[in-house]
Amino acid sequence: MTNSGRKINYSIRPAKNIERKMFRDMLLRLSTCFSFYEYQYIGFGSKYFVDFILLHKSLHINIMISIENDVHNRKRYEFNKPYSCIDIEFGSASEVLPRLNLDKESIVWLDYDSLFSQEMLGDISTLVSSLPSGSIICLTYNSQPYKITDLENENPHSKTPYKDKFIEIFGKENIPANFDERGWSNKNSFSKFIRQAIHNQINKDLTTRKLREPNIECMQIMYFDYSDTSFMSSLAFIIGTDEIKNKIDRCNLNMLPFYKNSDECYRIEVPNLTTKEIRYLSEEMPSINGMISNNYGIAEKDVENFCKNYKYYPTFSEIEIF
Repeated sequence: MTNSGRKINYSIRPAKNIERKMFRDMLLRLSTCFSFYEYQYIGFGSKYFVDFILLHKSLHINIMISIENDVHNRKRYEFNKPYSCIDIEFGSASEVLPRLNLDKESIVWLDYDSLFSQEMLGDISTLVSSLPSGSIICLTYNSQPYKITDLENENPHSKTPYKDKFIEIFGKENIPANFDERGWSNKNSFSKFIRQAIHNQINKDLTTRKLREPNIECMQIMYFDYSDTSFMSSLAFIIGTDEIKNKIDRCNLNMLPFYKNSDECYRIEVPNLTTKEIRYLSEEMPSINGMISNNYGIAEKDVENFCKNYKYYPTFSEIEIF
C-alpha cells in the first residue's frame, strides 16, 4: 500500500468520484434491510478521508478505522481526520487487520493503489475468514497489465515471462494448466484474471469456514473497471447465509445498472466535456432511448457515457477561501 495520497487528491479524480458515489448508492439501497449505523467502517483514509466523510454522512456509521501505511506522518493524518469517531491505525493492512476486532459486522474498503500482489490475497483471506455474516468487503486495486518488455527485462532467462510473473503474484494454484502467454496486454483479460484469482481465494477460505458455518457464502455485488491515470478495478462482496441472501434479494440491487454479480464488469468511462456541454446534456436527461439532439460536434461516445453516468458525473469548481 503506497502513499499515493501525497500525489493524488482522491476527492477530484472523476472516475473515482463516480465509483465512490455508486458504491454509496448501493449501500443506501442495502441499508433498507441492513442496520449499517451499527456497523464499523474500515478503510484507507489517506489525508483526505473522502470515503469516511461520505459514509459517515450517508450511513451514519460512527465506528470508523483508517489504516495508514505512512507511519512517518502520523501528526498530519491525525490533524486531517474530519471526525473524532475515526481511529487511525498505522501500518500495512496485513499488519493492522489481524489486530482489529473483526467479530463485529463491518463494511471494509481496502482501496489499494498499487498493482495486485500476494499480500492482497492474504488480506482478503483474513477478512473472509473472520468477518461475521452481513459484512461487506470491497477491494480496489491497480489492474494495469504488465508489459512484456518489462517482464523480459525483469527475468531475461524466462521462456514464459507472464506465467512466471503470475505465479509470483497469484500463486501456482491460480494458474490454469493450459496457460497461454498471449493476450495479457489486454486490460479486460487481465482484470478478469485477477477477479477469478480473488474468487478462488474466497472459495478456499470459505471451504474451511463452512466446517462451522455450512451455509456461509460470499456474494459479489459490484465489479468496476475504470481509469483516471492507471487502469483500476473494484470488487465488492457480501458475506452471508441464506438469511442475508434473502435480504439482498429484497433490496433489488439488480435495479441499479452498475450492479454486477458475474465476470462482466461495469466500465466507468468519464467523457471530457466542457461546462457548457455538461449543462446542455444535463438538460436533456433522462434520455429514455439515448436519443439526444447532438448538433454541436460532441462525440457520440462521450454522449453515451454521459447518459450512463450523468447522475454521478462530478462537477468541480474553484472557491477562494482566503
